[in-house]
Amino acid sequence: MQKGAADPVIKEKVLAFLDTVQKAKSKEIAAQIGEKKGDVDLAVKELAMEDKVEYLYITTTFIALKGKVKEPT
Repeated sequence: MQKGAADPVIKEKVLAFLDTVQKAKSKEIAAQIGEKKGDVDLAVKELAMEDKVEYLYITTTFIALKGKVKEPT
């Protein structure tokens, strides 16, 4: 996994992919966008700090665009 800041291109790919699904695991995102999981994890971490994506804990960890998945009622 790279050190330092995430690649802006990978961050854009992650956002574009998440726009097409409700939620996804980071391994799934990496496979779909053709990047290493470690690089995707770094990009997702930064996007979460930028408040663009959120982590969902539904028996396992998923990632979704901020506000895309509604809370269960």
